[in-house]
Amino acid sequence: MKSVVAITLIVCLVIALMSGATISFLKKMAPEAEKKENVIIVPVVEVEVVQKGNVDLLLSSEGLVSPRRDTVLTTEVTGRIIFVDPRFKAGEEFKKGDVILELDEVNYRAAVAQAKATVADAELLVKQEEAQSNQAARDWKKIGNGQPASEMVRRVPFLASARARKVSAEAMLEKANKDLARTRIQAPFDCRVSEALFDIGATVLTGTRLGEVYDTSGFEVRLPFSLTDFSELPSDAKVQISATLGGTEYHWDAEIIRTEGAVDRTTLSAYVIAKIEPNPEAPKAFRTPLPGMFVRALVSGAQLKGVIPVSRNAVRGRDQVAVLNEKNELELRTLKIRRSSADFVYTTEGVEAGERVILTKQELPVVGMKLEAASTGESQPK
Repeated sequence: MKSVVAITLIVCLVIALMSGATISFLKKMAPEAEKKENVIIVPVVEVEVVQKGNVDLLLSSEGLVSPRRDTVLTTEVTGRIIFVDPRFKAGEEFKKGDVILELDEVNYRAAVAQAKATVADAELLVKQEEAQSNQAARDWKKIGNGQPASEMVRRVPFLASARARKVSAEAMLEKANKDLARTRIQAPFDCRVSEALFDIGATVLTGTRLGEVYDTSGFEVRLPFSLTDFSELPSDAKVQISATLGGTEYHWDAEIIRTEGAVDRTTLSAYVIAKIEPNPEAPKAFRTPLPGMFVRALVSGAQLKGVIPVSRNAVRGRDQVAVLNEKNELELRTLKIRRSSADFVYTTEGVEAGERVILTKQELPVVGMKLEAASTGESQPK
């Protein structure tokens, strides 16, 4: 029994010695691992170098063309239409002073004759009263015993009444002459007919609407601008009007002549009125745009002074940008944006000229993180 235990102990000891020798041999024969230093990977980002300067603006708007002035033709007297110019049709044109319609003037000629007779009677009455007044003054001088003659004696009230009748008669004659002239409806200015409602034989009353005409000497367009754009409009703005008709684009120069002086509460827009100049190089039908035509407008001459353009791609959220400072570390800045476009925002605060704005989007930007600039470029506003 003792011999078995001894043999077991000897076997275990031999196995342990052989295992230790094997492990020692393997350690000595194992290859030595190559040691490497830890490498920090710095993200590469694209940047642009921003610059400060003045930026020319091109403001856009659109609107409907309207004549500089239009008017409704109405009658000021009653009568039957006895003449209508053949051109009194929509689209036809008249020169200032051309007779468009005439009413029967017989009754008005009679009124003028009667008024003239009334004026003659009034003038005769004045002369009679003047003569009687002079005669009464002479008679009173003889019988008045040196006393001053009263107004009744000198017929002053009668003379005043006669003179008033004369003034009234002359006014009635003037009215009769004007009523006679009003039987002829004339073009108030060089115009084109937009609506004609009556023809020969119709009887019209005072105030009847006969038609409508508009001035052909000039056209206007009412242009809305946002309050921001309105504040940038220069006093010497140049306006280019355009419209596309049948695949052809037509252009006209225009000039801002006035503002409406109020803000539309619905759209928060301010309106300006631009006068459209004829284009002598366009076809005759389109030397001026037609009333009611929808046109586009581009206004040049406005300028942003002392701003820094920043690519819109660089803007995070509403007004934040990431800047790569001199130590190649990330900084976050908040911009004071004066104006923006589809490609750029124009800021006056937040970044300085010459600084590098990061264009590459960072998923988790951390202030102070190290970055490497891939390239630099200057912003070019469009």
